[in-house]
Amino acid sequence: MNYINDGLITNKSAIGRTPNNKKMKIKLLKVLFLFLTISAFSQSNETKYFHRSNGNIIDPSGNCFIIQATNVSCWLYQENYIFGGAQNVHKITAENLNEILGTNAYDNFSKQMMEHFITKEDIRLMKKMGFNSVRVGFSAESFDSDSIKKVLFSTLDNLLPTFKENNVAIILSMIHAAKPQNTLWVSNYSKGATVLWDSEEAKIKTAAIWSEIAQHYKDEQIILGYDIINEPNINRKREKELIDLYQKITTSIRKYDTNHMIIYEGNSYATKLDVLSKYDSLLDSNACYQFHFYSWFGNKIEKQLPKHLGRAETTQRPIFCGEFGINRLSEIKQQVDLMNNAREMDGWAMYTWKSIELSTTKEEKKRPPYYGRWIFIPFEDLHMSVLQFHMDNEMRDVMDWLTNVKGSKKPSAETTVNVIEKILNAVEVKNCKIDKIQIEALGLKFN
Repeated sequence: MNYINDGLITNKSAIGRTPNNKKMKIKLLKVLFLFLTISAFSQSNETKYFHRSNGNIIDPSGNCFIIQATNVSCWLYQENYIFGGAQNVHKITAENLNEILGTNAYDNFSKQMMEHFITKEDIRLMKKMGFNSVRVGFSAESFDSDSIKKVLFSTLDNLLPTFKENNVAIILSMIHAAKPQNTLWVSNYSKGATVLWDSEEAKIKTAAIWSEIAQHYKDEQIILGYDIINEPNINRKREKELIDLYQKITTSIRKYDTNHMIIYEGNSYATKLDVLSKYDSLLDSNACYQFHFYSWFGNKIEKQLPKHLGRAETTQRPIFCGEFGINRLSEIKQQVDLMNNAREMDGWAMYTWKSIELSTTKEEKKRPPYYGRWIFIPFEDLHMSVLQFHMDNEMRDVMDWLTNVKGSKKPSAETTVNVIEKILNAVEVKNCKIDKIQIEALGLKFN
């Protein structure tokens, strides 16, 4: 019969012998050294990636991290209003552009935007302005085409070294799921379309896309987390289905990636977190909550914020605001100040990084689709983005027709090609104006 003694196997006849004290000490020191080495390795491995520690986000260096981010639209997915077009699904733009330039015209335009809308100069400027992270949106639709998917991955991959050099972390956010996750144009919804919640096939596809992303980025430290569904909206009586889908997606991610943090948005367009706190035990342990806030229709952040923070504090989850902005400067400043002064908050991501330069002329007030106003806010008072690019009348006329603006006229193929080239040039950082006043309102310092 053998016995284990200080990690070594001895036989029964050795029992009762007096051990050599010097050898015993050496053995104990070896065991202690081995334990400390394993412990240190485990800790270094744990802090290699952004992760949750109780109610905090911890960065790869082991420090608490407060998100100060901007959102990027029209890079890896398209939103017409960023160029002054109508607020509708990009399918309309695709059909119109293809009508003028041929079957693959919109796909080619999407690829060009991926390659030009955000460059190394954008990332360096984000750093200079004080942003430490960026919420990068993408569409599940890009994964329907191998060629577009290839450009999407290669575009982001090519910029990863610049993100790392400037310590700007990336939040990957699925803006459009495999089917619309809500019934607004922002999720690519059109009247009568099947929504995500009514399509098992779309749920499986959405999870499969995240599985592919997880395989691709599982070892990238600069990825802060996976924001798995933007602004979900499902009937309150069915909202357990939201948690079920979150579990499905999380499982598909964790099959390949146990490193990165998962980000869960609340129901009702990310405005209600009670479903998350109610079913928190079913969610991944390395995860945080996200809410969105826009005050266009009279919502008051001083009323909403305590509710969100209460949900997160109850479950000891980190929490941040994934979208706010496109507003009057006074509103933006008030919202940022409240969030910055809330002890439980783990940061915010303002909307948005880059958009059209707003005109405040008398002619603009007569021009559809906005007539010089964003909802109830006159363009004179609106701060839409940190960077603004100029769109001349020819560019805007083409964009109006592509997005079905009332009264717009169909452009020629030659004009359309020329306008696309002008857009690609206009969005370069060197050609954009900087809204320094908004940067100050955000509490950032432009170095």
